[in-house]
Amino acid sequence: MNQKMKAMVIYEPGGPEKFVLEEREIPNVKEGWTLVKIKGFGINHSEIFTRKGLSPDVQFPRTLGIECVGQVVETTRRDLQEGQKIVSIMGEM
Repeated sequence: MNQKMKAMVIYEPGGPEKFVLEEREIPNVKEGWTLVKIKGFGINHSEIFTRKGLSPDVQFPRTLGIECVGQVVETTRRDLQEGQKIVSIMGEM
């Protein structure tokens, strides 16, 4: 896939002004993974700590977002189908 996606990335701790909107390559789907078109995501309390630099084990640059809603674009899994709407709770997106 040579298409692009948008991502909000933070390169150093700080306030919301530290977010940078970037275009990135859409990743290839690995075995056991699913590509989701994100329709919405939340920034929760732990991610605010990360953004402020209060999570010592986190490395930058970082794409925040550990909860999302969206639609399956491509998957290698049998329990999901393309076009299926999903809710996800996971690690770094």
